[in-house]
Amino acid sequence: MLNYSASSFGALLKTLRQRARLTQQQLAEAIGMHRHAVSRWEQGEVLPASKAIVLELARRLRLNDQEARQLLEASLTAPAPLWAVPFHRNLFFTGREQTLEALHQHLSAQRAVALIQSYALHGLGGVGKTQTALEYAYRHALEYSAIFWIEAETIERVQSSVQRIAQVLQLPERAATNQHQIVEAVQRWLATHQGWLLIWDNLEDLELPAHILPPTWQGALLFTTRRQALGTLARGIDLQPMEQEVGVLLLLRRARLLSPEAPAEQIRQLVADRPAEYAAASQLVTLLGGLPLALDQAGAYLEETGCSLSDYLQRYGQQEAYLLSRRGNPGGDHPHSVTTTFRLSQERVEQEQEVALDLLRLCAFLHPESIPEELFVAGSAQLGPSLAAVVGNPTEFDLALAALRTLSLVQRQAQTHTISLHRLVQVVMREQMEPDEVRLWSERVIHMVNAAFPNGDFATWTQCERYLAQALACVPLLAATARELVAAGELFFKAGRYLVKRGRFEEAEPLLAQAVTLQEQHYGPDHPALIPGLILQGELFWKQGKFACAEALNLRALTIEERHPESPSSQVGEILNNLGLLSWEQGKYAQAEPLYQRSLQMREACFGPDDLEIASIVNNLALLYWKQGRYTQAEPLYQRTLQIRKQELGLQHPDTIFLHSNLAILYRDQGKYEQARSLFQQTLQAQEQLLGPQHPDVASTLVNLAILYLDQGRDEQAEPLVQRSLDIRERVFGPKHVVVARSLYNLAILYLDQGRHEQAEAILQQALDIQKQELGPNHRDVGRSLSGLATLYMRQSNYAQAELLFEQDLQIREQDLGPEHPEVAFPLTSLANLYTERGNYERAEALYQRALCIREQRLDACHLAIARNLAALANLYKVQGREQSATPLLRRAYSIFEQHLGVEHPETVQTRNRYLAVIEQKSR
Repeated sequence: MLNYSASSFGALLKTLRQRARLTQQQLAEAIGMHRHAVSRWEQGEVLPASKAIVLELARRLRLNDQEARQLLEASLTAPAPLWAVPFHRNLFFTGREQTLEALHQHLSAQRAVALIQSYALHGLGGVGKTQTALEYAYRHALEYSAIFWIEAETIERVQSSVQRIAQVLQLPERAATNQHQIVEAVQRWLATHQGWLLIWDNLEDLELPAHILPPTWQGALLFTTRRQALGTLARGIDLQPMEQEVGVLLLLRRARLLSPEAPAEQIRQLVADRPAEYAAASQLVTLLGGLPLALDQAGAYLEETGCSLSDYLQRYGQQEAYLLSRRGNPGGDHPHSVTTTFRLSQERVEQEQEVALDLLRLCAFLHPESIPEELFVAGSAQLGPSLAAVVGNPTEFDLALAALRTLSLVQRQAQTHTISLHRLVQVVMREQMEPDEVRLWSERVIHMVNAAFPNGDFATWTQCERYLAQALACVPLLAATARELVAAGELFFKAGRYLVKRGRFEEAEPLLAQAVTLQEQHYGPDHPALIPGLILQGELFWKQGKFACAEALNLRALTIEERHPESPSSQVGEILNNLGLLSWEQGKYAQAEPLYQRSLQMREACFGPDDLEIASIVNNLALLYWKQGRYTQAEPLYQRTLQIRKQELGLQHPDTIFLHSNLAILYRDQGKYEQARSLFQQTLQAQEQLLGPQHPDVASTLVNLAILYLDQGRDEQAEPLVQRSLDIRERVFGPKHVVVARSLYNLAILYLDQGRHEQAEAILQQALDIQKQELGPNHRDVGRSLSGLATLYMRQSNYAQAELLFEQDLQIREQDLGPEHPEVAFPLTSLANLYTERGNYERAEALYQRALCIREQRLDACHLAIARNLAALANLYKVQGREQSATPLLRRAYSIFEQHLGVEHPETVQTRNRYLAVIEQKSR
């Protein structure tokens, strides 16, 4: 029996209250409770419901630390009048409030009188079932006429517990040598008394209670068991590992870095005062999967050795198996370590159904959460004859899982057809294996997941996402395999392809790199089998803006193709198309067009005019014509592409939908704003539905729609679109990516147009910092941002600084793209505008002329950029009084604007008015 009682707590509280010269009413009001609560405490009828109430009493009574601890311990250790619980209360018990409240609602003594109540806490070994039951017993001790505890692991321990109960009850048969007599005596007592609680701890054999309990009773039963299937014995509460914050609190309390009675609020103070300690504790809780036994074990080590949390975390990373196997001293009421606890469970499974243990071994190498059951069926041929037979037979598979669920080693989610297990079960299972076993199961898992993983096309995305975690779990398994597995390369290629299509580039990159490396190791550096991986890697780098890397990969793939002309599935056409696209991205239009044309001829010759890959080539050729201002040639190509994709993929495929965005851009640049707006909005809605609202393609469409609104002067509608695009790209690529810098540039130009100069300057500087760091100081994106700043300074009449930045942009673009590239014309025109504004007409004219010459050589004669160049040069002539020179330029510019933008467009109207004004001036 324990030393404290309810009456000792009450007497102590009364003494301390009277010393403080407080009445029961005053103390009750101070802690926000009714006077009857204080009265009942002092009379020994009940105890405070929580440690928090006791601590509040101590504060209101102005107790010192020693007195507060004495009052707390008195409240924690008071048993019921009839008490047969063999364990002290766990002073470090933390959390489980919802579980304890649920038990109290269903097992309270008053409810038990009217209705037999039976509940069970079930879950994995070490999850805290015993400690939760023990806390419930102490917390509600005075609500029951008696509380008994049966250690239920074996029949022998049950009998010993029953004998202890007979001793507490002082039954005449307690000294009987016949065990059956003692059992019958306890049964009679249970049948004739009310309001008791009987706890069965660690029950494995569900038949045992029937040998002890009377046919009818008026008490409450609480079981703890690893079994998930309880039959008619009891209703179950599945006890899960601890949530992060609660786990951290338990760890810190157990390590005595916080006092046992410290409330959860002190965690926030710890974060502020000792952030490194808190971070280490939080990481450790994650590594230990919130398992209370593991956290208690780690806390005991910290207390015993005095090492810091950060040091323990480092040791755990190096000696995980050892630290999981070391229980420490003292072991408390759970003498087994994490390793021993799980090993005992595994031995039990092996005794009952050995093939179930093989299933657990397989799961030990998978991602522990949401393992799809169909994985095992799809890869059954790789699992060995015994396990293959089990997973291929639904009934046998059910029975194998039942054996594991009996000990809560796995959980099965019937609705999702998945199973899960705790990470530490996996750790202990793998640590028991010899290297050859680790290699065997690692290879089986890789083969199994590869057999199930789809090819990554749009129609398979749901399956791909379902299996993705398992594919990623195969990456670290390669270290244990004895050879380079072709299956691993295939798996990483498919998973990487899926991630590229979903716009998850950062996740895709290491997978694709690993896939190509494995193929190189297996086939050699020049085998045709490498080509799909190289092409896909090139696509990834292209989408990340790494054009040089993408081009190198495609050129390598082309070289391999040329060395193996006998290859049954030539991909030369696709490679040429990719190289053409990369040339287009870098402004090498003259190189891009013949690559597209050659690719198109090869593909049409082999597969006919309506092949799906042809759609990609035709689309890229249309993009080239659009960029060159050859709008009338671009539109029928887009329409042809659209027709092929509708026919082959359907209207609701992402590739079909994205084409609408390209067509909308063409309409926007032609001034067909209503058609463009409608297409952009349709594209955006479909992309959000199919790809999700955070996909990079959604960000691109948002930007393009925003530019349309800016062209129309609808800045208020454009701004939220640009901001949302920026948010998506920051989330997908990270805050320092070059694509993010482009969105920052768009936002800054918007602010510049709105006259919000201070905001525009700060954002342009942010974009510049990213671009210089990621691309180097001489990239054209850097030059574009410099021009943005220069435009800002020019509007502020800071001409010297503006001129310097425009010159830098010009120099960068000439070095990066060559002196005759169309993009070089932009800083030339900007400088010319600056000199015009400052009255330096001679220099301005030379720059306008050079820009016009570049554009006329590289762009279509009716390109809008040429029209704007002509209008600017004509304006310069008009300012100089050279109407004769301005007239043909304005006439030509007006013709282009009218053709592409229509007669009502502001640029068309403005140019017509200038032209008419010049004609009028000449006539005078």
